[in-house]
Amino acid sequence: MGKKGLTILGVSVGVIAVLAIGAFILFQTMVNTPKNSYLLAELNEVEDTFDVFDERFESEMDWYEHAQSNAIESTVGITAETNDPSFQEMGIDQMINNSNIELTVGQDINNEVSTLGLNANIAELSISDVNAYIMGDKAGLTLPFIEEYMVVNEADAATFLNTINPEAFDGSEEIDYSMFFESSAISEEQREYITDEYSSFIKDNLPDDAFESDTEEVTIGENTVNADKLTMTLSEEQIHTFLRDLFNKMAEDEEIASIIETQMMAASFGNPEAPSAEETASEFNSSLKEAAENVENVGFPDGLTSVVWTDGDDNIVQRDFDMSVTVDDATDQIAIDGTNEVQEDSQLINYDMTVTAEDGNEGGIGITADLKETENGYEDVLTLRADTEDLIVLNSVKSEEEDNEVWNADVSFNEQAFGSPLTVFMESSSVYDGDQATSDVTIYAEDGTSITRDTAALNITGESQTVDEIAVPSADNEKDIGQMSMDELNDYFNNEVGPQFEEWMTENFGAPSGF
Repeated sequence: MGKKGLTILGVSVGVIAVLAIGAFILFQTMVNTPKNSYLLAELNEVEDTFDVFDERFESEMDWYEHAQSNAIESTVGITAETNDPSFQEMGIDQMINNSNIELTVGQDINNEVSTLGLNANIAELSISDVNAYIMGDKAGLTLPFIEEYMVVNEADAATFLNTINPEAFDGSEEIDYSMFFESSAISEEQREYITDEYSSFIKDNLPDDAFESDTEEVTIGENTVNADKLTMTLSEEQIHTFLRDLFNKMAEDEEIASIIETQMMAASFGNPEAPSAEETASEFNSSLKEAAENVENVGFPDGLTSVVWTDGDDNIVQRDFDMSVTVDDATDQIAIDGTNEVQEDSQLINYDMTVTAEDGNEGGIGITADLKETENGYEDVLTLRADTEDLIVLNSVKSEEEDNEVWNADVSFNEQAFGSPLTVFMESSSVYDGDQATSDVTIYAEDGTSITRDTAALNITGESQTVDEIAVPSADNEKDIGQMSMDELNDYFNNEVGPQFEEWMTENFGAPSGF
């Protein structure tokens, strides 16, 4: 199957693992067999992982959903501050401390309207009246020194790009402005479809005799747990059969193709050289069929063994996963071991994945999540390890103080892994009040020697409110540059825009400059 097949394998398994959330209820209604108990435990763990995120960011997610279905106007202010003595001699500190940028943003997802305004004061340089907008079929931009909006209609976008850069664009590119308003998040309808379609597929296509159950005492942290031991064992032939059937099913599934197409198009928006929607869907379909035909090119000589231990609340408290994978005559051993210590107000998760090559070389990656619920919020520490060395450590403290959502976090980067130690800090306070929201964020870094909060700090403020509609400029004040030839574009910018730019530069800065 090769690397391409392995990529499809990973994408497919990932799609199923993430999108099959909700099958929890389905499996609850099943007969309590080892197979059903194992699948229920796995799906329950996926759901619990999402619940951890949802609990901590409930207000933010509620506002996000509100903004997806309502017209929102926002003002974002950006300033910086420094008290570093080394910046004082040349007056750099004053330039930084007296600068500000203000963005005004309007967005209405349902009606496909988005606007952006920019005003900035940087030292003695003042820039205002930079405005842009994009709608489902039109994009426009105006600058401080011109009165009209330069617009390019969606229908003309590909030929316009070909006109200004024929070496990069041939004019046949598919450009859809509506993709700007598409969310890469999977919709509830799509999630329900995957739940109904693929939870049944997984249940029906994993053999019953691959599962067994037992009881066993395990020690998790300082606690002894009387656990249900659930084991899934698949032979190489069974793995090949399952993957082949899965790839073939997905290749014929138009809904899956639509989901993948939406994800890829959202990810590639703004890149006209990206494949079209039809090309993306076709390539994905072909890759799945190729993966199904060549699934035996990847070997699983020792099959797969996955053991989970669950407590009385169906939490997976321990995991042991072993599998060998052969690609191009080279066999690697993959082992995943983990524990999950669950208490009333805390959870400590430790997972390690180790890959051992045929020559004995071993590499591993691990993650620790120390999650605590406090009286007013949450205190969490996430650690990413390579072998036994901490690479990245994230500390997060989130609490409710009166009407404010206070979130302070810092991320520390390992010196040996990144060249020098560095910790990035974020201090934020937000208020979510029905149809409006405000936020105040400060970001700075420290390296323990020369970089401190006094060196530089970035401040970001935000105010958002719900409005009836987003105002867009009148079509009477437009210059349609999308249909201009190269000669017409040169004439417009050299004879109309250029002189206005020089006049604006002279008035504001006392020095003309070529456009």
